[in-house]
Amino acid sequence: MQQEERRITKDYLKKLLRKEFKLYYTTPELNDCLYLHYKGFEKIENLEEFTGLKVIYLEGNGLNNIEGLDCLISLKCLYLQENVIRKIENLNMLTELINLNLSDNMISKIEGLEQCQKLQTLQIKRNRIGLNGLSDLEGLLCLPNLSVLDVSDNKIDDPNVLDEIFLKMPQLSVLYFQNNTAGKQIQHYRKTLISRIKTLKYLDDRPVFDDERRFAEAFAKGGLDLEREERQKYKKEQEEEHMRQHQNFKDMIRRYREEQQQQQESQQQEELQQVDNVSENEEPSHLSTYNTQSNASDVRSSAQQSAQHSEHQSEKHSDKQSDNQSENNSRIADGHSEHRSVDGDQKSVDGASDHGSEQVEINAIGNFGQSTQLDEID
Repeated sequence: MQQEERRITKDYLKKLLRKEFKLYYTTPELNDCLYLHYKGFEKIENLEEFTGLKVIYLEGNGLNNIEGLDCLISLKCLYLQENVIRKIENLNMLTELINLNLSDNMISKIEGLEQCQKLQTLQIKRNRIGLNGLSDLEGLLCLPNLSVLDVSDNKIDDPNVLDEIFLKMPQLSVLYFQNNTAGKQIQHYRKTLISRIKTLKYLDDRPVFDDERRFAEAFAKGGLDLEREERQKYKKEQEEEHMRQHQNFKDMIRRYREEQQQQQESQQQEELQQVDNVSENEEPSHLSTYNTQSNASDVRSSAQQSAQHSEHQSEKHSDKQSDNQSENNSRIADGHSEHRSVDGDQKSVDGASDHGSEQVEINAIGNFGQSTQLDEID
Protein backbone atom coordinates (compact mmCIF):
# COMPACT_ATOMS: atom_id res chain seq x y z
CA MET A 1 0.00 0.00 0.00
CA GLN A 2 2.82 2.37 0.85
CA GLN A 3 4.63 1.48 -2.37
CA GLU A 4 1.47 2.33 -4.33
CA GLU A 5 1.24 5.75 -2.64
CA ARG A 6 4.83 6.61 -3.70
CA ARG A 7 4.03 6.24 -7.40
CA ILE A 8 2.56 8.84 -9.73
CA THR A 9 -0.37 6.74 -10.92
CA LYS A 10 -3.24 7.91 -13.12
CA ASP A 11 -5.66 7.31 -10.29
CA TYR A 12 -3.53 9.49 -8.00
CA LEU A 13 -3.46 12.29 -10.59
CA LYS A 14 -7.26 12.15 -11.06
CA LYS A 15 -7.82 12.37 -7.32
CA LEU A 16 -5.34 15.23 -7.10
CA LEU A 17 -7.16 17.23 -9.77
CA ARG A 18 -10.51 16.69 -8.07
CA LYS A 19 -9.25 17.39 -4.58
CA GLU A 20 -7.31 20.54 -5.45
CA PHE A 21 -10.08 22.01 -7.60
CA LYS A 22 -8.91 25.54 -6.83
CA LEU A 23 -5.53 24.84 -8.44
CA TYR A 24 -6.33 22.53 -11.30
CA TYR A 25 -8.78 21.79 -14.08
CA THR A 26 -10.21 18.27 -14.04
CA THR A 27 -9.13 17.96 -17.68
CA PRO A 28 -5.36 17.26 -17.59
CA GLU A 29 -4.61 18.97 -20.91
CA LEU A 30 -5.85 22.34 -19.61
CA ASN A 31 -3.43 22.56 -16.72
CA ASP A 32 -0.20 24.52 -17.14
CA CYS A 33 1.23 23.93 -13.65
CA LEU A 34 1.54 20.74 -11.57
CA TYR A 35 2.74 20.40 -7.98
CA LEU A 36 4.25 16.98 -7.17
CA HIS A 37 6.92 18.04 -4.68
CA TYR A 38 7.77 16.44 -1.34
CA LYS A 39 5.68 13.32 -1.94
CA GLY A 40 8.41 10.68 -1.86
CA PHE A 41 7.99 9.63 -5.51
CA GLU A 42 10.76 7.47 -6.93
CA LYS A 43 9.83 7.67 -10.60
CA ILE A 44 8.34 10.21 -13.03
CA GLU A 45 5.48 8.55 -14.92
CA ASN A 46 1.90 8.81 -16.27
CA LEU A 47 2.20 12.45 -17.36
CA GLU A 48 1.25 11.81 -20.99
CA GLU A 49 -2.11 13.61 -20.70
CA PHE A 50 -0.59 16.80 -19.32
CA THR A 51 0.54 18.12 -22.67
CA GLY A 52 -0.11 21.75 -21.75
CA LEU A 53 2.19 21.86 -18.74
CA LYS A 54 4.62 24.77 -18.56
CA VAL A 55 5.80 24.39 -14.96
CA ILE A 56 6.23 21.21 -12.93
CA TYR A 57 7.52 20.93 -9.36
CA LEU A 58 9.20 17.60 -8.55
CA GLU A 59 11.65 18.63 -5.82
CA GLY A 60 11.97 16.88 -2.52
CA ASN A 61 11.26 13.36 -3.79
CA GLY A 62 13.39 10.24 -4.19
CA LEU A 63 13.86 10.39 -7.96
CA ASN A 64 16.86 8.50 -9.33
CA ASN A 65 16.48 9.33 -13.02
CA ILE A 66 15.13 12.07 -15.24
CA GLU A 67 12.45 10.34 -17.33
CA GLY A 68 8.82 10.45 -18.38
CA LEU A 69 8.98 14.06 -19.57
CA ASP A 70 9.08 13.57 -23.35
CA CYS A 71 5.39 14.46 -23.74
CA LEU A 72 5.81 17.83 -22.03
CA ILE A 73 6.95 19.70 -25.11
CA SER A 74 5.68 23.08 -23.82
CA LEU A 75 7.52 22.86 -20.52
CA LYS A 76 9.43 26.01 -19.56
CA CYS A 77 10.36 25.46 -15.89
CA LEU A 78 11.52 22.14 -14.42
CA TYR A 79 12.30 21.86 -10.71
CA LEU A 80 14.17 18.66 -9.76
CA GLN A 81 16.24 19.82 -6.78
CA GLU A 82 16.63 17.75 -3.63
CA ASN A 83 16.49 14.33 -5.25
CA VAL A 84 19.10 11.60 -5.85
CA ILE A 85 19.61 12.15 -9.58
CA ARG A 86 23.05 11.13 -10.85
CA LYS A 87 22.88 12.07 -14.51
CA ILE A 88 21.29 14.75 -16.70
CA GLU A 89 19.40 12.87 -19.41
CA ASN A 90 16.15 12.56 -21.38
CA LEU A 91 15.69 16.29 -21.87
CA ASN A 92 16.05 16.33 -25.64
CA MET A 93 12.32 16.96 -26.22
CA LEU A 94 12.17 19.96 -23.91
CA THR A 95 13.18 22.52 -26.50
CA GLU A 96 11.21 25.33 -24.79
CA LEU A 97 12.89 24.87 -21.43
CA ILE A 98 14.07 28.14 -19.85
CA ASN A 99 14.65 27.36 -16.18
CA LEU A 100 16.21 24.12 -14.84
CA ASN A 101 16.96 23.48 -11.19
CA LEU A 102 19.08 20.41 -10.35
CA SER A 103 20.55 21.55 -7.05
CA ASP A 104 21.17 19.14 -4.17
CA ASN A 105 21.55 16.00 -6.25
CA MET A 106 24.46 13.67 -7.05
CA ILE A 107 25.30 14.90 -10.55
CA SER A 108 28.97 14.84 -11.51
CA LYS A 109 28.82 16.27 -15.04
CA ILE A 110 26.82 18.85 -16.99
CA GLU A 111 25.60 17.10 -20.14
CA GLY A 112 22.48 16.23 -22.10
CA LEU A 113 21.40 19.83 -22.66
CA GLU A 114 22.30 20.19 -26.31
CA GLN A 115 18.65 20.55 -27.41
CA CYS A 116 17.76 23.07 -24.72
CA GLN A 117 18.96 26.06 -26.70
CA LYS A 118 16.55 28.45 -24.97
CA LEU A 119 17.78 27.62 -21.48
CA GLN A 120 18.59 30.80 -19.55
CA THR A 121 18.91 29.68 -15.93
CA LEU A 122 20.74 26.61 -14.65
CA GLN A 123 20.97 25.94 -10.92
CA ILE A 124 23.17 22.99 -10.08
CA LYS A 125 24.76 23.86 -6.73
CA ARG A 126 25.74 21.28 -4.11
CA ASN A 127 26.49 18.47 -6.54
CA ARG A 128 29.71 16.72 -7.59
CA ILE A 129 30.66 18.89 -10.55
CA GLY A 130 34.43 19.18 -11.04
CA LEU A 131 35.65 15.86 -9.75
CA ASN A 132 36.79 14.99 -13.27
CA GLY A 133 38.22 18.41 -14.07
CA LEU A 134 36.90 21.08 -16.41
CA SER A 135 35.37 18.45 -18.67
CA ASP A 136 32.47 18.32 -16.25
CA LEU A 137 31.62 21.91 -17.22
CA GLU A 138 32.03 21.69 -20.98
CA GLY A 139 28.30 21.07 -21.40
CA LEU A 140 27.74 24.74 -20.60
CA LEU A 141 29.34 25.83 -23.84
CA CYS A 142 26.44 24.48 -25.92
CA LEU A 143 23.99 26.88 -24.24
CA PRO A 144 24.32 30.26 -26.00
CA ASN A 145 21.47 31.93 -24.08
CA LEU A 146 22.50 30.86 -20.59
CA SER A 147 22.72 34.00 -18.42
CA VAL A 148 22.26 32.71 -14.85
CA LEU A 149 24.56 29.96 -13.57
CA ASP A 150 24.78 28.61 -10.05
CA VAL A 151 27.63 26.11 -9.56
CA SER A 152 28.43 27.04 -5.98
CA ASP A 153 29.38 24.40 -3.40
CA ASN A 154 30.77 21.95 -5.96
CA LYS A 155 34.17 20.32 -6.48
CA ILE A 156 35.68 22.73 -9.02
CA ASP A 157 39.34 23.25 -8.19
CA ASP A 158 40.89 24.33 -11.50
CA PRO A 159 41.43 28.13 -11.70
CA ASN A 160 41.42 27.88 -15.51
CA VAL A 161 37.66 27.59 -15.31
CA LEU A 162 37.57 31.35 -15.83
CA ASP A 163 39.34 31.27 -19.16
CA GLU A 164 38.13 27.91 -20.40
CA ILE A 165 34.46 28.11 -19.42
CA PHE A 166 33.15 31.41 -18.08
CA LEU A 167 34.76 33.70 -20.64
CA LYS A 168 33.28 31.56 -23.44
CA MET A 169 29.71 32.11 -22.25
CA PRO A 170 28.51 35.22 -24.16
CA GLN A 171 25.42 35.98 -22.07
CA LEU A 172 26.68 35.20 -18.56
CA SER A 173 25.41 37.96 -16.24
CA VAL A 174 24.78 36.17 -12.91
CA LEU A 175 27.34 33.77 -11.46
CA TYR A 176 27.35 31.94 -8.15
CA PHE A 177 30.77 30.37 -7.69
CA GLN A 178 31.50 30.61 -3.99
CA ASN A 179 32.68 27.66 -1.93
CA ASN A 180 34.68 26.12 -4.76
CA THR A 181 38.38 25.48 -4.38
CA ALA A 182 39.14 27.28 -7.65
CA GLY A 183 37.83 30.55 -6.20
CA LYS A 184 40.58 30.55 -3.59
CA GLN A 185 43.22 29.89 -6.21
CA ILE A 186 42.25 32.89 -8.35
CA GLN A 187 44.16 35.94 -7.11
CA HIS A 188 41.93 38.90 -6.22
CA TYR A 189 38.99 36.69 -7.01
CA ARG A 190 36.18 39.22 -7.19
CA LYS A 191 38.13 41.97 -8.95
CA THR A 192 39.51 39.52 -11.45
CA LEU A 193 36.17 37.98 -12.36
CA ILE A 194 34.49 41.39 -12.66
CA SER A 195 37.24 42.82 -14.86
CA ARG A 196 37.46 39.74 -17.06
CA ILE A 197 33.76 38.91 -17.51
CA LYS A 198 32.39 42.07 -19.13
CA THR A 199 28.75 40.98 -19.01
CA LEU A 200 28.73 40.12 -15.31
CA LYS A 201 26.16 42.00 -13.20
CA TYR A 202 25.87 39.83 -10.12
CA LEU A 203 28.61 37.78 -8.48
CA ASP A 204 28.02 35.48 -5.52
CA ASP A 205 26.47 37.48 -2.71
CA ARG A 206 26.00 40.96 -4.19
CA PRO A 207 25.48 42.84 -7.45
CA VAL A 208 28.22 44.36 -9.59
CA PHE A 209 27.71 48.12 -9.88
CA ASP A 210 29.32 50.38 -12.43
CA ASP A 211 31.72 51.98 -9.97
CA GLU A 212 32.96 48.58 -8.75
CA ARG A 213 33.55 47.46 -12.32
CA ARG A 214 35.44 50.67 -12.99
CA PHE A 215 37.72 50.17 -9.97
CA ALA A 216 38.22 46.49 -10.80
CA GLU A 217 39.25 47.30 -14.36
CA ALA A 218 41.63 49.98 -13.11
CA PHE A 219 43.15 47.48 -10.67
CA ALA A 220 43.58 44.95 -13.47
CA LYS A 221 45.41 47.54 -15.57
CA GLY A 222 47.66 49.23 -13.02
CA GLY A 223 47.27 47.59 -9.67
CA LEU A 224 46.34 49.26 -6.41
CA ASP A 225 47.80 52.67 -7.28
CA LEU A 226 45.74 53.06 -10.43
CA GLU A 227 42.69 51.89 -8.53
CA ARG A 228 43.22 54.64 -5.94
CA GLU A 229 43.58 57.24 -8.65
CA GLU A 230 40.40 55.98 -10.24
CA ARG A 231 38.59 56.17 -6.93
CA GLN A 232 39.70 59.78 -6.42
CA LYS A 233 38.68 60.63 -9.95
CA TYR A 234 35.32 58.98 -9.43
CA LYS A 235 34.82 60.89 -6.18
CA LYS A 236 35.58 64.18 -7.91
CA GLU A 237 33.17 63.34 -10.71
CA GLN A 238 30.47 62.55 -8.18
CA GLU A 239 30.99 65.90 -6.46
CA GLU A 240 30.83 67.72 -9.77
CA GLU A 241 27.72 65.82 -10.69
CA HIS A 242 26.19 66.71 -7.36
CA MET A 243 26.98 70.39 -7.89
CA ARG A 244 25.63 70.26 -11.42
CA GLN A 245 22.37 68.75 -10.24
CA HIS A 246 22.15 71.31 -7.46
CA GLN A 247 22.68 74.14 -9.93
CA ASN A 248 20.10 72.65 -12.26
CA PHE A 249 17.66 72.53 -9.39
CA LYS A 250 18.30 76.18 -8.56
CA ASP A 251 17.85 77.14 -12.22
CA MET A 252 14.61 75.25 -12.32
CA ILE A 253 13.32 77.11 -9.25
CA ARG A 254 14.39 80.44 -10.74
CA ARG A 255 12.64 79.72 -14.03
CA TYR A 256 9.53 78.67 -12.20
CA ARG A 257 9.43 81.91 -10.22
CA GLU A 258 9.98 84.00 -13.34
CA GLU A 259 7.16 82.21 -15.10
CA GLN A 260 4.88 82.76 -12.12
CA GLN A 261 5.75 86.45 -12.03
CA GLN A 262 5.11 86.83 -15.75
CA GLN A 263 1.78 85.11 -15.41
CA GLN A 264 0.77 87.41 -12.56
CA GLU A 265 1.80 90.50 -14.51
CA SER A 266 -0.07 89.40 -17.60
CA GLN A 267 -3.13 88.60 -15.51
CA GLN A 268 -3.03 92.05 -13.89
CA GLN A 269 -2.71 93.72 -17.27
CA GLU A 270 -5.69 91.80 -18.58
CA GLU A 271 -7.75 92.79 -15.55
CA LEU A 272 -6.82 96.49 -15.98
CA GLN A 273 -7.66 96.33 -19.66
CA GLN A 274 -11.03 94.79 -18.88
CA VAL A 275 -11.77 97.56 -16.36
CA ASP A 276 -10.83 100.25 -18.90
CA ASN A 277 -13.05 98.68 -21.53
CA VAL A 278 -15.99 98.53 -19.16
CA SER A 279 -15.54 102.17 -18.06
CA GLU A 280 -15.46 103.32 -21.66
CA ASN A 281 -18.58 101.44 -22.71
CA GLU A 282 -20.91 101.76 -19.72
CA GLU A 283 -21.05 102.45 -16.03
CA PRO A 284 -19.81 99.58 -14.00
CA SER A 285 -22.42 97.54 -12.30
CA HIS A 286 -21.03 98.15 -8.82
CA LEU A 287 -21.26 101.93 -9.33
CA SER A 288 -24.90 101.73 -10.45
CA THR A 289 -25.66 99.59 -7.45
CA TYR A 290 -24.01 102.16 -5.22
CA ASN A 291 -26.02 105.00 -6.81
CA THR A 292 -29.22 103.05 -6.39
CA GLN A 293 -28.44 102.47 -2.75
CA SER A 294 -27.58 106.19 -2.29
CA ASN A 295 -30.86 107.26 -3.91
CA ALA A 296 -32.79 104.92 -1.70
CA SER A 297 -31.08 106.28 1.41
CA ASP A 298 -31.81 109.86 0.25
CA VAL A 299 -35.46 108.99 -0.23
CA ARG A 300 -35.62 107.45 3.23
CA SER A 301 -33.90 110.54 4.74
CA SER A 302 -36.34 112.93 3.00
CA ALA A 303 -39.28 110.90 4.20
CA GLN A 304 -37.97 110.97 7.77
CA GLN A 305 -37.46 114.76 7.58
CA SER A 306 -40.98 115.23 6.19
CA ALA A 307 -42.40 113.12 8.98
CA GLN A 308 -40.49 115.10 11.60
CA HIS A 309 -41.68 118.41 10.06
CA SER A 310 -45.30 117.22 10.02
CA GLU A 311 -45.03 116.10 13.62
CA HIS A 312 -43.59 119.50 14.61
CA GLN A 313 -46.38 121.35 12.79
CA SER A 314 -48.99 119.18 14.44
CA GLU A 315 -47.46 119.92 17.86
CA LYS A 316 -47.63 123.68 17.17
CA HIS A 317 -51.19 123.35 16.00
CA SER A 318 -52.07 121.43 19.16
CA ASP A 319 -50.47 124.14 21.36
CA LYS A 320 -52.47 126.82 19.59
CA GLN A 321 -55.66 124.88 20.00
CA SER A 322 -54.94 124.36 23.74
CA ASP A 323 -54.33 128.12 24.23
CA ASN A 324 -57.47 129.01 22.36
CA GLN A 325 -59.38 126.43 24.27
CA SER A 326 -58.26 127.77 27.67
CA GLU A 327 -59.04 131.33 26.63
CA ASN A 328 -62.43 130.36 25.31
CA ASN A 329 -63.18 128.38 28.42
CA SER A 330 -62.51 131.39 30.64
CA ARG A 331 -64.65 133.64 28.49
CA ILE A 332 -67.38 131.13 28.41
CA ALA A 333 -67.22 130.84 32.22
CA ASP A 334 -67.55 134.63 32.63
CA GLY A 335 -70.05 135.48 29.92
CA HIS A 336 -72.20 132.43 29.51
CA SER A 337 -73.20 130.75 32.74
CA GLU A 338 -75.59 128.47 30.94
CA HIS A 339 -72.77 126.54 29.51
CA ARG A 340 -71.33 125.48 32.90
CA SER A 341 -73.72 122.62 33.12
CA VAL A 342 -72.56 121.54 29.71
CA ASP A 343 -68.95 121.73 30.85
CA GLY A 344 -69.76 119.64 33.90
CA ASP A 345 -71.49 117.07 31.80
CA GLN A 346 -68.63 117.17 29.37
CA LYS A 347 -66.11 116.54 32.18
CA SER A 348 -68.09 113.54 33.35
CA VAL A 349 -68.14 112.26 29.84
CA ASP A 350 -64.40 112.91 29.56
CA GLY A 351 -63.70 110.81 32.65
CA ALA A 352 -65.64 107.86 31.27
CA SER A 353 -64.44 107.99 27.69
CA ASP A 354 -61.02 107.30 26.18
CA HIS A 355 -58.47 109.78 24.97
CA GLY A 356 -59.92 109.98 21.48
CA SER A 357 -63.43 110.88 22.66
CA GLU A 358 -62.04 113.48 25.04
CA GLN A 359 -60.22 115.19 22.24
CA VAL A 360 -63.38 115.27 20.13
CA GLU A 361 -65.41 116.91 22.92
CA ILE A 362 -62.74 119.49 23.68
CA ASN A 363 -62.57 120.41 20.02
CA ALA A 364 -66.35 120.81 19.97
CA ILE A 365 -66.31 123.13 22.95
CA GLY A 366 -63.49 125.13 21.41
CA ASN A 367 -65.44 125.56 18.24
CA PHE A 368 -68.46 126.63 20.24
CA GLY A 369 -66.38 129.25 22.08
CA GLN A 370 -64.97 130.57 18.80
CA SER A 371 -68.44 131.00 17.37
CA THR A 372 -69.58 132.86 20.53
CA GLN A 373 -66.61 135.17 20.31
CA LEU A 374 -67.40 135.98 16.76
CA ASP A 375 -70.98 136.80 17.77
CA GLU A 376 -69.82 139.22 20.42
CA ILE A 377 -67.47 140.97 18.01
CA ASP A 378 -70.31 141.36 15.56
